[in-house]
Amino acid sequence: MRSHTSPTVPTLPRLPQVSQVSQAPYVPEAPRAPQPADRRHRRTDRPWPVPSNESTLTPKRVLLLSDCYRPTINGVVTSLVDLQRALLDAGHDVRVLTVAHSSPATFDGQVYRLPSVAAGIVYPQARIGRPVDRRLFTELVRWGPQVLHTHTEFVAFWWARRLSDYLGAPHVHTYHTLYEDYTHYFCPHAGIGRAISAGLTRAAMNRLDLVVTPTAKIQALLRGYGVRRPITVVPTGVDLGRFGPSAHDDPATAALRAALGLEPGLPVILSVGRLAVEKNLTETVELLASIRHLPWQFVVVGDGPHAGALRDQVHRLGLAGRVRFVGAVPPERVPAYYRLGDGFVSSSRSETQGLTYLEALASGLPVVCRADPSFDGVVVDGHNGHQYRGAGDFADTLSRLLLDPQLRRRWGRGAAQTASGFGLPVFAESMRRAYDRALAGRAQGQRAAGNPRAARWADPERRSA
Repeated sequence: MRSHTSPTVPTLPRLPQVSQVSQAPYVPEAPRAPQPADRRHRRTDRPWPVPSNESTLTPKRVLLLSDCYRPTINGVVTSLVDLQRALLDAGHDVRVLTVAHSSPATFDGQVYRLPSVAAGIVYPQARIGRPVDRRLFTELVRWGPQVLHTHTEFVAFWWARRLSDYLGAPHVHTYHTLYEDYTHYFCPHAGIGRAISAGLTRAAMNRLDLVVTPTAKIQALLRGYGVRRPITVVPTGVDLGRFGPSAHDDPATAALRAALGLEPGLPVILSVGRLAVEKNLTETVELLASIRHLPWQFVVVGDGPHAGALRDQVHRLGLAGRVRFVGAVPPERVPAYYRLGDGFVSSSRSETQGLTYLEALASGLPVVCRADPSFDGVVVDGHNGHQYRGAGDFADTLSRLLLDPQLRRRWGRGAAQTASGFGLPVFAESMRRAYDRALAGRAQGQRAAGNPRAARWADPERRSA
């Protein structure tokens, strides 16, 4: 029987420690792998097996990889940070690989950071990490992650492919971003942009052991792109310890209302998220203008490339006195803003997981949003909000909500009830099952037909051959 023991990795200098953090609970060290540059010891014992006597509940070493992380604020980062915390709480050994502005690569005990360069020409605030770093690669091989879980499709994805090809660990990927809705940032022709997005997505996803989608809508979309690899739906979780209903007479909430200059007793409609074209906030403002005769004030939390155009629109429609643009808010302050609201609205056409919708529901806010299959089972008409289908439907629903405090309270109770099924422990358990599925597929050799070979650049030995 083939042995899974490999020669010891030569000792290299440790990565710089940028801060002291508490270490994760002890997990037995992985089998040591050979130095990546040593072609004589190339691993031939793939795939990495799960021993038949090992319980699937055994804590795992999981490497989460993403091209964006704190201090950046967006849905991908929030979802990744929540997953990291949920998996750690469940007893897994979890580390993160991401980018940083610094050089050389650093490691603080939980997060590896790659040097990077700005890539705002592709997407605002985007950065491209270093694709090759021998010392960091060797450190990761020494640690021996059992699961590689990517959350973006750029350099972090390439690192996962290379590690997967070398270690034999399964590569799992969560498809967070509907790129066909973002092609206006780099391609002026919508049709060509969608075709490029579909082709690149298909090529990347068909290299994976398992694709994770937050909703069945995105699962169907990927199948339509021609993705043949296994796909599982794992709804995004929400931290119920951070987000929860609060009375409007809470002193902290009352103080924040006063600081924003909100009129006492007037219902507050809330929007949280990036101010970008694809979020379609211009439609929300137009719809609110159509019911200006009703009592409401609108608080917009977030910033982005479309902020200036939105402010111009608000002034043009004569709504400046009723709209507050808060700007970007630190993550720890976001729950306080949800507690200001009487309702949450969104007209976004580009949602894959609707994380802000879950945060609003957990905060006890009724949600009124544009109808989208992504929200089926989340925003339930007549229970915790309404998915509107046209301007008239929006106006009718929000009018009832604004004028009927009892309806707001009833839908608010339904909102909190719905959110209770999306807590982080549920999220961690669902993802653990996804990891087990990927590991079992590797161990049993049940690879789907047509799985392409690993890319040539993913194997340092092939590159040096």
